[in-house]
Amino acid sequence: MRATARHQLAGKFVSLVALFSLAAPGIAGPLASSAWAAPKKQKYADGKAGIAISSMTKGAKVLIDDKLVGEVPLPGPIEVDANARHTVQVQKRGYSPYIDTVLPSSGQVIEVEADLVATGGIVRVTSRNAALKLQLLVDGRVAGFTPFDGDVPPGVHTLEARATGYLPETRSVDIKAGQEFTYDFDLKVVPEPIIKEDKSLLSRWWFWTAIGVVVVGGVAGGVVGSQDTHVQPKAPDHVLPLQ
Repeated sequence: MRATARHQLAGKFVSLVALFSLAAPGIAGPLASSAWAAPKKQKYADGKAGIAISSMTKGAKVLIDDKLVGEVPLPGPIEVDANARHTVQVQKRGYSPYIDTVLPSSGQVIEVEADLVATGGIVRVTSRNAALKLQLLVDGRVAGFTPFDGDVPPGVHTLEARATGYLPETRSVDIKAGQEFTYDFDLKVVPEPIIKEDKSLLSRWWFWTAIGVVVVGGVAGGVVGSQDTHVQPKAPDHVLPLQ
């Protein structure tokens, strides 16, 4: 009786799952598969093994023995030669790289967890005037020229763009680790100096010309007036006539 009741209960449960899967396949599908489907194990030929890499750093590049095999997330384990050492690297700009060495045996799948730690932000700087190359300074130190693409430590920094004949432009930025930042600078040309026109009497050319004539005439008159007009003395041998 108890066995019969158990079989009847199991039959009802299967019918209920089937009915529920027809009514809501998107919800019941995962439940049915996880309850009834046995997990598949990947098999490898003799002398082969697998390396399964999991990471929360999406987009990180995965290298095995210095060869790029894909990006996170990977679709499955990477097949490698068994009984040999393999170097696993996971790297992404702005993150500290992961590196490890594994030695899988034949048919074995080694699982590697490689969660990277963000260390800096990726900063890209361009010039709105593509023909104008700008010098970029980060916190007062020359970092390069536009187009600039480099890593900057997290925190608040001062970016300054310079170019000869243009006014410098400065920005304060807050860099977050593991994020990308793009800045576009538009430097303005140094304005020409403004010269105001002097309309006073002293700015007239004829005024100074007249002053020059008066000065020259006064000097000439002074020279003539200062000439010596007294009678020159007679020579020593001159004899006055007697009367």
